Amino acid sequence: MASTTNSAAPVDHLRDENGFFSMVAVDQRGSLRAMLAEQAGGQDVSDEDLVQFKVDVATELAPGASGLLLDRDFGFRAAAASLCPVILAADVLTASVPGGPVDQATIDQGLTPEIAYEFNAQALKMLVPWSYDIRSEAVDLAHEFMGVARGMGLPGIVEGVVRPPDFASWSIPRRNEALIAAAQDLAATAPDLYKAEVVYTSPEHHELATEASKGITEALSVPWVILSSGVPGEYFGDALSAAVAGGAQGFLAGRALWADACGAADAAAFLRTTSSSRLATLAARVPAEAAPRT
Repeated sequence: MASTTNSAAPVDHLRDENGFFSMVAVDQRGSLRAMLAEQAGGQDVSDEDLVQFKVDVATELAPGASGLLLDRDFGFRAAAASLCPVILAADVLTASVPGGPVDQATIDQGLTPEIAYEFNAQALKMLVPWSYDIRSEAVDLAHEFMGVARGMGLPGIVEGVVRPPDFASWSIPRRNEALIAAAQDLAATAPDLYKAEVVYTSPEHHELATEASKGITEALSVPWVILSSGVPGEYFGDALSAAVAGGAQGFLAGRALWADACGAADAAAFLRTTSSSRLATLAARVPAEAAPRT
């Protein structure tokens, strides 16, 4: 099922002036605290530090973004500062191995329609861990989330991430097969927008990433975007181009845009200059590389 944009879609308000998605993610919680602490030489990072960083991202990057993904724990002030539509995370994320990658998710039971209204949320997002061993559980979680989103009258963004314990040892083709299988499974839950990983840690992966993206596009009947986690920052632009050539319609990226602002002497100034320029460059690459849409 190839995605189409011939008719109005529930997420069209999240598109940029070129008709694509150029969205910024800063819904990180524990991982952002760890990033800030590492850059601060192991010093304690307060809740206020997280809140202020998200406010800085919203202030400096939201004017050039088509959407801003935030969490309800630390993102309220950033939502108030945002000049673009706010997407609210509906997930509670944990790692089965301390310090390891996030591979467990539940729906945030504290997210109420009233909170979504206070954030002026224009969509909800749910990270759904997927592996061959938990296919049915992943589909059930995505179905449950979409029920929550529809109950609030908001579009739902499903982020399918492949998380088997031994994923790092898999070959690139095997990873790509799993990413396509995850999209095929989660497509059954009828998300309004799908968010997917792209395997790209070397220029050698460009054609493989495009082919995998074509497979994801065929699996879906809705538009999809790529995330930046797992792709080295210096390769994210190329990964985006490869994915867009395969049918992705943009990005919902975090670390690739702002990770090194965590260690800047003046985070706001870094975001205003370097990160803002990156965002504009990435947004311009999407229409330049886009495959024809039908």
